[in-house]
Amino acid sequence: MEKLSLTGVNKHGTPDDFAALSAVILTGDDIFLDNGAIHGKSRVERGIQFTARSPEEVAGGERIFVVWVTLKRAEAGMGYNGVCASQLIVNREAAVGYKSMPELVNKMDHAMKGKLELEILPDADRTRLGEFLKQFRGGELWACAQPGVQSLFVL
Repeated sequence: MEKLSLTGVNKHGTPDDFAALSAVILTGDDIFLDNGAIHGKSRVERGIQFTARSPEEVAGGERIFVVWVTLKRAEAGMGYNGVCASQLIVNREAAVGYKSMPELVNKMDHAMKGKLELEILPDADRTRLGEFLKQFRGGELWACAQPGVQSLFVL
């Protein structure tokens, strides 16, 4: 008979990389931090049925950007490391939307690996994101950002 190992200890710990991961949401004129996006539960996702198989299936949908941002400690201190953008399409009135889980997860992974991918962001949103990151936590994270991060933004 096989012995069951019931210890109450979870062998699935959270990698330290996730502790340094955050999600910045850009929707309309709003930009805010919402780490609920890490689990698909940001405030822009709540109450929405993501049943559409393509962005075109969401008539009247709003384009919402989820930007994954990671931090890394350097000699000068903690600073931005990876910054990668992905998107959702949401029609709030119809409570339907489109999101590509592979895209969201891959961009999250790329940010955790320190990659810089903002091609999907229009220049105006890239500028808003840059200003938001520059001012966040008094600018200390911006000042200690890894090489290449600050040059991503049209400021």
